[in-house]
Amino acid sequence: MAAAFDRIGHDLLFVTPDERTALARAGVKPRGYWLGSDKIEEHILHTHGGPRIGVILLPPTPYAAPTLPESRIHQLEMAVRRLRPKVRLVVALSPWGARKEQELLAHADRNSLPDILLGSGPGAGQTGELAAGGKIAWVRAYTEGKSVMRVDILAWPEHDSIFKWTEDKNIRMSLFGLTEQYQEDPRLLTLMQSMGTD
Repeated sequence: MAAAFDRIGHDLLFVTPDERTALARAGVKPRGYWLGSDKIEEHILHTHGGPRIGVILLPPTPYAAPTLPESRIHQLEMAVRRLRPKVRLVVALSPWGARKEQELLAHADRNSLPDILLGSGPGAGQTGELAAGGKIAWVRAYTEGKSVMRVDILAWPEHDSIFKWTEDKNIRMSLFGLTEQYQEDPRLLTLMQSMGTD
């Protein structure tokens, strides 16, 4: 799997501490673009000829915790405030699960939310929801990796009190199911089959 990710050429890959431990047990050495830890991380991606993108990697919370700790909400708000003057777009990646991500959207300061929240963890996937009065686009991964989510920024967000995302005006969120109509890359298919995966 790590070799497959190497061929894709990510700018960064969010790997939680539990995933890092499981990969290490399987003998997989971490790559330099694998990021994520038990603390909030802030990164700036430099796009080719375009504006900079701020990326916030949210640390895991205990799955057994009944609610999202308020300290996590404040950490995210502070990270957004630090990054926003330096970048055109702030994206947060979350392993928290749908319920805790909903808590974040309900309780955080709308002006201190990231522009896009890419969620994962327990709960249903969704192509995209405009939340917090349109201040944030929330997308959640579908299970089993049988789809690809795509978010197109049609116009950069303005960070003022009247800005809001509007589908097909300044943002487009799409889901592509990986059905038979998509041809596998023979090299990746061979690699995955050699590892005993489906």
